[in-house]
Amino acid sequence: MWELSRPAPGEPEFYGYPTPKAVTPPPPPPPPPPMIPPPDLFAPRLDNSVNQSEEVSSPADFIQTHYAGESLIDTARVVRIAPFRRNVFITLHSAQVADFEEFRWIVQHGDTEVWYEKPRRSFLRQMATLESSGCEPEPLPALENARPVSLETPRVWASAALTTPIDDDIYDCSAGHANEEDFSGACPQCTDEKSEALDATPLVYYVVLSTCQASDPFIHGAHFNGRQIYKLVKCGSREAAAAEAFYSSGINGWSVAFSCAMRGGETFEERPGKAKRVEDLWMLADDEEEEDVVRVFY
Repeated sequence: MWELSRPAPGEPEFYGYPTPKAVTPPPPPPPPPPMIPPPDLFAPRLDNSVNQSEEVSSPADFIQTHYAGESLIDTARVVRIAPFRRNVFITLHSAQVADFEEFRWIVQHGDTEVWYEKPRRSFLRQMATLESSGCEPEPLPALENARPVSLETPRVWASAALTTPIDDDIYDCSAGHANEEDFSGACPQCTDEKSEALDATPLVYYVVLSTCQASDPFIHGAHFNGRQIYKLVKCGSREAAAAEAFYSSGINGWSVAFSCAMRGGETFEERPGKAKRVEDLWMLADDEEEEDVVRVFY
């Protein structure tokens, strides 16, 4: 645009009109904001809590103890193991008899440091038939050329066997230590007695690890084919079992599919295959009247 202005004295006029004066144009508009890329339809769908997950740095923080009488607010959460820079999905729900039966095959017959695929039901029925007749069943077929995959976000099931301490509170006092009729808290004397007895009792903790078998040959981006494989680990204490879960999930990217505890000398290696569930860990310190029973806490 041009703006007409009166010429100064001595300046020429433009065809009888004042000399046009140039006007500075306005600045260009700012550039548009950067475009937000569309979401990846094939990426794992995790909510914002994953990015704000709790960070842990030790097995004690990873799998915390849970005493009787304490309520569980969050039974599932995503935590980040800071030293290994890996997110892990932890569940704390209770184990049931069906869960034990699902993994009994490897707890009862599996060897440590060996990867297995779950046998077919016909093979398991054959093993049960041989056991009931007093015959030694065939060993589980180990997986040849095992290629365990490191999962991006492994799952760790921290059930009662991994969270119950040996000094757990005892509320059911059958010895009459609490004289008050309306007393509903934990019995300190029963708690101390059972804790000392359990501390002197050898325990065996079973941890079942799981992951997928990598395909052969290796294909980048599709490195597993969905075949679940399992591995058994035995530990002598809850702390050792929690450390194994911490390391296996953080470093190796393997899941913890199941865990349980038995009394040393009364496992499936020393006794027949009749299993009996105990509701509390301290019950493993009591003597079992039946010599052919394997007591299991889970």
